[in-house]
Amino acid sequence: MRLKRATSSGDRSNALWGRGSRGESRSNALWGRGGRRAGATIASFAVVCALAASATAAGVGSSGNGGGRGFGNLRSFVAPELLSSIQQNPRQSFDVILQGSPKTRSHGFIQKVVQDKSGASDENVGAGAVKKEFLSLDGARLTLTGRQILRIARVGLAQSIVPNDTVKMSGVQMPTYNTQLWPWATGAAVDWLNGTPKAPTIAIVDSGIDATRSDVAGRVLGQVNLASLPGNTPTGDGYGHGTFVAGIAAGSAPGYAGVAPKANLMSVDIMNDQGQATVADVVAAADWILQNKTTYNIKVANFSLHSVSRASVQFDPIDQAVEKLWLNGVTVVAAAGNYAVNGAASGVQFAPGNDPFVITVGAADIGTQVSARDDTSAPWSAWGYTPDGFMKPDIGAPGRYMVGPVPTSGVLYSQRPASVTSPGYMQLSGTSFAAPVVSGAAAMLLGQHPTWTPDQVKGALMVSATPEPQVKLGQLGVGDVNVAAARALRLNHIPNPNAALEQFVGAAADGTAVFDAAAWASAASNDAAWSDAAWSDAAWSDAAWASAAWASAAWSDAAWASAAWASAAWSDAAWSDAAWSDAAWADNANAEPPVPVDQTTIDPQTQDAELAALGIVDPNCDPTVDTCVLPGGLLDPPADTTPPVDTPPALLP
Repeated sequence: MRLKRATSSGDRSNALWGRGSRGESRSNALWGRGGRRAGATIASFAVVCALAASATAAGVGSSGNGGGRGFGNLRSFVAPELLSSIQQNPRQSFDVILQGSPKTRSHGFIQKVVQDKSGASDENVGAGAVKKEFLSLDGARLTLTGRQILRIARVGLAQSIVPNDTVKMSGVQMPTYNTQLWPWATGAAVDWLNGTPKAPTIAIVDSGIDATRSDVAGRVLGQVNLASLPGNTPTGDGYGHGTFVAGIAAGSAPGYAGVAPKANLMSVDIMNDQGQATVADVVAAADWILQNKTTYNIKVANFSLHSVSRASVQFDPIDQAVEKLWLNGVTVVAAAGNYAVNGAASGVQFAPGNDPFVITVGAADIGTQVSARDDTSAPWSAWGYTPDGFMKPDIGAPGRYMVGPVPTSGVLYSQRPASVTSPGYMQLSGTSFAAPVVSGAAAMLLGQHPTWTPDQVKGALMVSATPEPQVKLGQLGVGDVNVAAARALRLNHIPNPNAALEQFVGAAADGTAVFDAAAWASAASNDAAWSDAAWSDAAWSDAAWASAAWASAAWSDAAWASAAWASAAWSDAAWSDAAWSDAAWADNANAEPPVPVDQTTIDPQTQDAELAALGIVDPNCDPTVDTCVLPGGLLDPPADTTPPVDTPPALLP
């Protein structure tokens, strides 16, 4: 059962707050469920029953896995966790068991595999790959790359290919960790290792950050107070929202790791202790980041807020400010908003989430599993066309029933005692908390690829997103962010979702890049196909989601034409005094009641399986960039080299 949101009243704040609660029980469904297998590559696997996998393969027979996952038709059965890992890095090595037909002896079967040279040089199997032939089954143990496994499966040389059981993954001691479901659903655990790259600084434009918290201690480079409304605590975080956002993006406290726990943070405080700011405060924050980005290595800016006046990129000052950041090297991530009703299209009406350049994030409800099978869009997560005709959000991320740090002296902490899960931590919901998941992912990409532009970061996150089969087209953009898949991308060319906008980017008087919204509007009014260039890039075909369907929905001339921006009514509303006063709010789903914490927690068995699927076997090795093996440099424990009493014949000549 999924919640239904209460009907909105005329109060302005109702556009910001989600409603309702999840009535169903999670606990029974949580234990033992499978994982989201789109993680990075693996060198060894959690203990599973190889015989059960083999029995499944026998049931499949010669039909294999069929199509799917972009591998074409596979004539051999390949274990799903293998396929998911191969998808991320086909050049990684895997310890596997190949089974042939029961009518063929092991030696003859393996001879056939090794002697087949019909593939490319890096796809053919050499004799050295064979580790052991079996007598009790018609197969052998081999060390193969993903490319070799795929060729064997496509040709049908084996009946089944399953992983060899080599190590229980619970033995991996992670430097930091999180027991909630959401980091595992996004593959964020690959960012928690000693071997992961150091991310650049993330600017949190919010209500401040409590820098004394163990979640962020030693990594808050500074706090600038730009709030103009009365009632703001000048240091720290008097509201609590900003600390929570910072914890999701970059927390490092035991049990509460964020996406990028090594990233530094810059607190840009623009909100008072009620979560309110003015449009001018938001613009001032963008100004400050633009002026200080080099000093503090700020490459990502998180805006978990939105204005309350319907916005067009032609006129809105916040849009123009975040575009300036984007076009000058700062990746901007914005919350979509929490004003949808029961999942219906609401449009994304407010800045900065309405801006076509920035990464706008919707909130996913990841349900009871790490996999995407039961994911839905949070019923209050805003989605649909902006007033300028752009489909938003661009991507989704977990945003419902998130647990994060909040200062005990903060207003949020005292306002919502039922949401306190333990001292200094609360469970909150909102696109505010989906956005920092993506900010952390963006920062980690930039740590790995420091020369990437914001367009490349956005393209990489979108092309690697996990499809969400249970949501309507557009509700969560192209799908849910997949941190591990994005970091494991090996594309020679990253597609640019903003490619069609580049023709309208020029130089400002100060020499910095600027978007010419008037020129864009003129072109859009004369040519409805102006945006096609963004989605014609062949690289989008690598995406697991339906790129053609998204391309047809990404911009709507009908939605844009209905805005009638030339009207006096729009002009008056856009530039009234009210638009500059009390006009931006923190964006958490205020009326979302909490659920028991154990319903949002990952069980140990599923966690072990996810570690295996992500290829995490050594806390000092990052499987998205390196070939990781067990400590000691072996795929599994050393073999006994003492010759057996009855030595069998040599495997191959």
